Amino acid sequence: TRRHLLAAAGLASAAAVGGALGTGLVYRAWWNQPAGAGTRLLSADEVAFLDALADAMFPPDSGLPLRGIDAHVGNCVDVVLSGMHPSQSRLIRLSLHALDQYPLPSYRTAFRNLAHEDAAKVLHGWVSHDLAEVRGLVASLYIFVAMAWSIHPAVAPTFAEQFKCGYGA
Repeated sequence: TRRHLLAAAGLASAAAVGGALGTGLVYRAWWNQPAGAGTRLLSADEVAFLDALADAMFPPDSGLPLRGIDAHVGNCVDVVLSGMHPSQSRLIRLSLHALDQYPLPSYRTAFRNLAHEDAAKVLHGWVSHDLAEVRGLVASLYIFVAMAWSIHPAVAPTFAEQFKCGYGA
């Protein structure tokens, strides 16, 4: 009926406005954040998100040589991003903020503030998400974080045993 059609149109309009406002809030919170102490490009929140992501990827109980948060991957990723074209690094920084804010509706806090168990659940949800765009974004960040973790002096020698090409030596 006409009422149903108008209600559906109103709901769709409200969802579009809500999505735009949400995107606008993330953009406003992110835009022109100053670099954190000891970083070239990334803010303290961005470094904290990357370190929290590393800790969810490389947890303390995994038997790995170094817990993710102890590798300080945010500082390494900061160096990589500072060498990129500004438009690329801005998009990556925006994605860091978007993912950091992603758990807000469910957990009422940013990813970087989640308990380890909750961060692991959120990460698992991202890598198995229905939307390929979310999975792809997380996979891209996974590469940056894993690269930074794997070249840490406490981790790299572990790979030297496995790869005879000289990696980690």
